[in-house]
Amino acid sequence: MTPPVDGVQAPSPARFLLIALIVPAFLIGLFGWLRTEYGRSEQVRAQLVRSYDRRIDQLHLLSRLKDAETAQRGYLLTGDPAFLAPFDPARRDIERRLADAADRADPKVPSAYPPLVRQLVALKFAELDGTIKLVRAGERARALQIVVDGPGQRIMDRLRTVIGAMAEAEERRTTERRAAYLAYRAQLQRILLIVIGVLVAIVLIALSSIWRLRQQRHASLVEAFEAAERNATILNSTTDALLTLNPSGTVEGTNAAATRMLGYAPADLQGRDIGAILDLPRTEGSFHQRVGLVDGQLRQGFLPDRLVRHHDGRAVAVDVAMGVMALPSGLHIVVSLRDISERKRVERLKGDLMSTVSHELRTPLTSVVGSLGLLRAGAAGKIPVAAARLVEIAENNSRRLIRLINDMLDIDRIESGKLEIEQVPIDLRAVLDQACVGSEGLARAKGATIDCHKPAAPVVIAGDHDRLLQVVTNLASNGIRAGAVGATLDMSVVSDGVTATVLVEDRGAGVPLAFRDRIFGRFERATPDDGATGTGLGLAISREIVIRHGGKIWFEDRAGGGTRFAFSVPLLGRAASADPGAAAVLVCEEDDEVARQLIAIVAAEGCAYDLVRSADEARAAIARRTYTAILVGISLPEEGGIAFAQAARDGDPPVDVPIVVVARATTGGDDLVVLDVVDRVDKPADPRRLSLAIRSALARANARQPIILHLDDDRDLLEVVAAAMEPEARIVTATDLDSARSILQRTSPDVAILDMKLANGSGLDLLPFLTDADGVAIPTIIYSAQDVSPELARSVDAVLVKARGSIPDLKATIRRVLELGGTGP
Repeated sequence: MTPPVDGVQAPSPARFLLIALIVPAFLIGLFGWLRTEYGRSEQVRAQLVRSYDRRIDQLHLLSRLKDAETAQRGYLLTGDPAFLAPFDPARRDIERRLADAADRADPKVPSAYPPLVRQLVALKFAELDGTIKLVRAGERARALQIVVDGPGQRIMDRLRTVIGAMAEAEERRTTERRAAYLAYRAQLQRILLIVIGVLVAIVLIALSSIWRLRQQRHASLVEAFEAAERNATILNSTTDALLTLNPSGTVEGTNAAATRMLGYAPADLQGRDIGAILDLPRTEGSFHQRVGLVDGQLRQGFLPDRLVRHHDGRAVAVDVAMGVMALPSGLHIVVSLRDISERKRVERLKGDLMSTVSHELRTPLTSVVGSLGLLRAGAAGKIPVAAARLVEIAENNSRRLIRLINDMLDIDRIESGKLEIEQVPIDLRAVLDQACVGSEGLARAKGATIDCHKPAAPVVIAGDHDRLLQVVTNLASNGIRAGAVGATLDMSVVSDGVTATVLVEDRGAGVPLAFRDRIFGRFERATPDDGATGTGLGLAISREIVIRHGGKIWFEDRAGGGTRFAFSVPLLGRAASADPGAAAVLVCEEDDEVARQLIAIVAAEGCAYDLVRSADEARAAIARRTYTAILVGISLPEEGGIAFAQAARDGDPPVDVPIVVVARATTGGDDLVVLDVVDRVDKPADPRRLSLAIRSALARANARQPIILHLDDDRDLLEVVAAAMEPEARIVTATDLDSARSILQRTSPDVAILDMKLANGSGLDLLPFLTDADGVAIPTIIYSAQDVSPELARSVDAVLVKARGSIPDLKATIRRVLELGGTGP
């Protein structure tokens, strides 16, 4: 059965069969009707003929009787028998006519000789025979007397009267029949004229229809020719190769671009199986099953980044688009091949450029930020107030530049599909708290305040803490910039038992109507000329991060003015705690909620603890008891956590106890390294990081000093990292692969830190040499400005990205790697 084709009406066999039956049937019926009418006219004519014959016959009858009477009169007058010669022939003729009329008798037709006529004829011949007999008997006088008396004359008169009446009646009938015949013939003529008119009309309509069909066919042919020419011109002028495949998967037609792309002549491609040219999924079944054609629909009409084979054997990278074309012969596939070789080349160049930007900017900026943090913290001595302000400005702008670079690299990863999202249990309250604290500096600069609302119970999800913090921070910074001077920004997290929702509500002018449809677009800003800083990438990146967490992000007008931005993600169960340890820890924290969190983590490690609320209480506790480690909140009353830690280190006697600083997530942090603290843990504390910090603090007293090999071609960064890690570890530095291999020949480090991109190669080339004397792999940390693939990340112990991970993050990672490797700092 021929499949239907859109826009084309197939001929109907039933319609043509019906016409083929109706036309002959009509002609046969017309012929039968004409034949019937002809028979009827013949019957009328025959009746007229018979009527005329009857009248002639009757006249002949009278004439023959007259002949017989004349013969009788001659014989009576002369007695000469010769006068009787016509008598017998006349009599026989009359008898024959009467007999013939009797034989032709028809009940439906009046007889020419009714009984009365036969009776009168018999009486006449009786009278004639009687007189003739009398003459022959010698009684002529008696015979003549009978003639004179007139009985014979009366019979003849009566016979003439009867036959005359019959003739008149026959005449009337003939006249009526003739009139009826003429009327019928006139009616027949009218019917024939109508039939002929109808036939002529049908013929004219048929001719008109045929003419219209011929005109339409001609117009269709012209239109089809023009369309074919246009399509051929379009197909041959396009740069994409187009191939038409029949239902079996062989090439039926191509355009000029296919010849240019594949190097085959059109005749060479004709009839060739598409599998010999294009890499298709290796599945069993028909061609339609291989391309995923089900119920006339393609499951996947676009196949990106495929290879086609050129006539000379080389591979050409293409994007493949397929469509279904329904034809009477079945479902055909139209394949479009777009050469992406140039795009791939540009992508490689773009990748090289982004790699260069990542390495050449992130690495020095990390050194700059780290160095500025050390200067501000007094690592090079106390600096004047004016210089400290300049250092702070430089550090803030360096971090702003880092954020800009990170946004650009994030967008590049999103476009290339390489944005990796970690899926670990996290408490959204911690993310919100860290974002609130981190946004306080921007809020103070605008005179705004941040009102942070958190539920009492944990709001645990599976996600990436840093990425979600990036989202909340972006929303907060947008809200602060959009709000009026001195306005309040509300930030909260709520849960409905299924999803967790983070809300950021500003009190600004709202999102302009013209901007709402593109607010989450890239490089989009509501008022590009408002002088505000930023790239217009924050909301676009935030949207991609939320989507990759299985959530959604949106905005709406806030009641009372302003805008409410929100995103929701699915909830997850609570994360498990770390393994316990043993220690006595002093917890110095004013905030009750943070203190409860710190105590819970310390208790989970199996440590005893004392809680103090101020620096004076901490000094008193230290004087009373010896602690293995000290947890200090940076906002400790009276003098602050940093000042207390500094004073404890410089006191008399100095406090040589490992210190862990618990600080809000501020733009600083590198200033703490000069205090030789074990770690700086952001509030709210990450349980895993804080647990590792406590373990590191407990193990520091008796542990040997670990050796760390740091390979990087940026000498400034090497100095910053060395300054941050000493005296906690001994740093051995190398700026190239040869120096690193030489160091490995003399010593076996506990941890190796590698930069991926060096001036003369890649730090990854050192991986095969990183084994100890027993052949066991040395723990390795990749600290690079370039992004690392998931496969490579699984082959090393840790990965940090420069400018995204700070120096304290690097220290914490080193401690974690040493802890897992069995060596404590």
